[in-house]
Amino acid sequence: MAVVRAVDGVLRGILDEGAWRMETAKKRDWGLIVAGILLAVCAFFIMLMPGLTLVTLTAIAGAGFLVSGIFDIVNYVRFHKQMNLSGWAIAYAVLDIILGLMLLLHPLALAGVIPWIVGIGFVVFGIFEIVGSIKIKGTGAPLWGWMLFSGIISVLCGITFFVNPATFSIFLAVFVLMRGISLVFYGWNTSKGVLA
Repeated sequence: MAVVRAVDGVLRGILDEGAWRMETAKKRDWGLIVAGILLAVCAFFIMLMPGLTLVTLTAIAGAGFLVSGIFDIVNYVRFHKQMNLSGWAIAYAVLDIILGLMLLLHPLALAGVIPWIVGIGFVVFGIFEIVGSIKIKGTGAPLWGWMLFSGIISVLCGITFFVNPATFSIFLAVFVLMRGISLVFYGWNTSKGVLA
């Protein structure tokens, strides 16, 4: 009789766990799904209006520089004696404010600067990848070819951002779209991944 009760308890536990798995398999992470859909919509607008995207990014960068400069000045005034800050810290803060005001007051005129800055970053990163791949090839590591390919693509993207700044918006749109699709996919499959 005790064996029957033990088997019955084990079977009930398995059935309850199975019911729990079925119940949670139906749940989705709607926060990720909604965020992914919103990113996809943003990507559509970025593709539709690349010029406006560059102007908006310029204004956002300007606001960032302005806020950074203001906080740097406040921190200099509050902590220059305790931290032994030099005059260069205040000069850096003033330059941040000037750059921020320039970007905020003339975002249309300076919108082409953002892709150039990102392009410089891509070119520098690509060169580091190319040099790294050549060094890794000497060690016999198998991923040197992919690293070389990635470095070349990075350099080409950076040069493209210089030659045609609007391509930066298209690149950004593709990146945002892919991120949005990934979030929808993750949100749709979250419960399955948690249970696996």
